[in-house]
Amino acid sequence: MKKVLMLILAMLMVVSVVGCSSPTTADPDPAPPAEEVVEGKYNDGTYEAVSDAGPRGYGKVVVTIENDEIVALELTEYTGFNEQKGDDYAYGEFHEAQAELTEAYIAANGTEGVDVFTGATSSSTKWTQALDRALEKALVEASSDAEYSDGIFMGATELGERGRKLAWVTIENDKIVEVELKETRFVDDNEEYKDEEYAFEAFHEALEEMPARFIEANGADVEIYTGATSSSTGWMEAVENALEAARK
Repeated sequence: MKKVLMLILAMLMVVSVVGCSSPTTADPDPAPPAEEVVEGKYNDGTYEAVSDAGPRGYGKVVVTIENDEIVALELTEYTGFNEQKGDDYAYGEFHEAQAELTEAYIAANGTEGVDVFTGATSSSTKWTQALDRALEKALVEASSDAEYSDGIFMGATELGERGRKLAWVTIENDKIVEVELKETRFVDDNEEYKDEEYAFEAFHEALEEMPARFIEANGADVEIYTGATSSSTGWMEAVENALEAARK
């Protein structure tokens, strides 16, 4: 009898423990994933860049970016003498293109979908390329580790009493692969390029030799050509300015 009572008491204790235990609850819903932080495409700031240059010059843009939006834009163009085309430039379509494309690029927040301006195709193409290069400079994540953009870049000295020196520098994969040099003079108060009829022989020798020196050095720091010191030093400055224009 005593054993029966003890067995009953043990069973009651088990039932009591089971009854008092808390029911198993489902695991709480997992925490929602942290909201993904979207990095900006561009760094805020003002950036400038130029287009490829040719005998008729190049285009230049200065663009200001805030919160991934173009908030200000300036389009300019330079002649083959490195002179900026100003308000007195006679070609009316140029000024129309300058105004309309400024608004179009800002509205598009870039160059995508912006057509060339009829009557100013050359200017339009130059500005599109220059703006693309400026926006590339502004990227948060650089598109490449290159120091320079590929292309043809123009540099020049300031205009003096005897003219100016100019350089067109072609760059591929951070290497100078071609250099074209010119120098101007005044003839009847008109600025002209010195041509093969220019009488100073050392000038023509330097004109042939200096491009090879710039290419070999992959820069502007080269030896002056004996007998053409003024031309040599001017071209060194012009090449340095061209390289600065090409810098990313």
